Parts: sequence; structure tokens; C-alpha cells
Amino acid sequence: MNIPIFPLPICILPSGYSQLRIFEARYKRLVTETLKTGSGFGLCMFDESKKQIYPTGTLCHIIDFETLDDGLLGITIRGEQKFVIEDMSVESDGLKRAEVNLIPDWPKSLITDKQPDINIENGKLSQMLKNLLQQYPQHLARYKAEDFNDMAWVCQRWLEIIPVSCSEKYPFINSHDHKAAQDFLTNIINE
Repeated sequence: MNIPIFPLPICILPSGYSQLRIFEARYKRLVTETLKTGSGFGLCMFDESKKQIYPTGTLCHIIDFETLDDGLLGITIRGEQKFVIEDMSVESDGLKRAEVNLIPDWPKSLITDKQPDINIENGKLSQMLKNLLQQYPQHLARYKAEDFNDMAWVCQRWLEIIPVSCSEKYPFINSHDHKAAQDFLTNIINE
């Protein structure tokens, strides 16, 4: 699969949403192409130096767009599936394009009463996320109540919003399940 790449210092994962302001010509072209073809684009984080693009990213689709008060284009995107970059090229206007392989999302991990010691912490992470999102009803409305019962989903949402560097988030995003992220988030929340 060959897709345009949008490197940013933010994280979006499958089932996540974000809003972007588009002002550079190459990214206006990315938006036009994505809307015409429906194929989506890749959002990849870059390191703090902005020189290295991390090779695991998320295929995103544009679900809404608008002209912002400042005249710029605003788009709302939804993360669909993670991928790994196999090969990347740069076009004449600076737009990056990559050959990517889609990779499976983290397996679901339901929060149940079967392991009370573990699930007290899981329930705390889930409830704190729900409480935080209730302050932003427009964001909370995008999610289903049952999403908050999936620890993998909860960890993905926390990774999108927690204020730590991309280099700190990347090892968790690049892992095959949510467990390392869960331990990291539990430690932060309990500090």
C-alpha cells in the first residue's frame, strides 16, 4: 500500500480522533488526494529533533473538514489501522510518500471482575479517562460506552493525550499489545 505521510509531533492510534490545521501546499495536496481517492494517509510521529520519522504510524481517514476562523483548512481525522513503513520517498514539493504494510491492532482486553486486584487499577484508568473526556462532550460523543471496558482501547486513548514526548510514547505504540503501556500509565497516574 502506497500512501502520503504526514509527520507530526502527535500520536493517533486506531479508533482515535484528532483535528489538524492545514496550511502548507503539500498537505493541502495530501488532503485533496485523500478525499478524492478515499485511500487515507499515514500519520507518523517524529523525534524531538524533527529529523527522524518513526516507522510505525497509523492509517487515517478524513471524516470532516471546515474553513477555520483564520481562513485555514481544518480537518478531523480518525485513526484506522497501524502500519510499518517499508520504503519512503520525497516528492518535489516535499510531500513524503511511503510503501507501508498494515499491522494488527492490539488485541482487546476486557476489564472484568475476574481479577479484582488487577481490574481495580484498570477500572481507575478507564474511569479517569471517561472523567477527562466528559469535559469535552464533542469528543466523548464519538466513543461508545463499551469502548471504556477494553483496556487496550483505554491505553491507546491515554497515549494520544498524555503529555510525554514522542520518543517516550513510541516504544509502547510499537509494541504488539497494551501491557507495557498499561504499566507505564498506571505508574504515572499513581504518582
